[in-house]
Amino acid sequence: MASIPKPPQKRFLRLVSAHADLGYAIEAYRVLQHAHSTPADYSLFLSMVVCYCRPFTQSRGIGSLLCEYPHYPDWPDPEMNVRHQRMMDIRNNFLGHSSIEGSKVFLLSPGSRHPATGHTMTTYYYAVAKRQFLHPEFSAWLFQLVDALFRRLDEDIRAVSKEIGASYLKETEIYEFDAGADALL
Repeated sequence: MASIPKPPQKRFLRLVSAHADLGYAIEAYRVLQHAHSTPADYSLFLSMVVCYCRPFTQSRGIGSLLCEYPHYPDWPDPEMNVRHQRMMDIRNNFLGHSSIEGSKVFLLSPGSRHPATGHTMTTYYYAVAKRQFLHPEFSAWLFQLVDALFRRLDEDIRAVSKEIGASYLKETEIYEFDAGADALL
């Protein structure tokens, strides 16, 4: 039975976990492309952004993807580096935490018109307009980054699989990782 030391296990699991998260971001974007102007738009965009950003936040046990890519964003095209920063800003400042920043909030009184629906209010209530990032061209612009990182991770996983497998596994052997957080600490 093979025994793989913890550092290469963590390295491999960081890449695999990030690749899975980017796969979820890709799926959210693909569904978003067909859901424009539906109530699901916001949730799908949120999913794409959060799933892209998850590997860059500290996670218990395996660490951030920045352990593998310490200088990320490191794309030769500076536009891709800007996209990464925009994605992280959107997640950190608008979507990843409950926040009123970037919103318009209205207190409505009886007889006033609701700014979104136009209905006449019969009681005191509120209306909120959250900042939107749902322009199709904006999500497509960000998606190019998601797709590029997904492909990069796929290539790196192939290389690391070969490197670790050749070092620790015998032919026909399968190694099951213990991905529980306690096992990796």
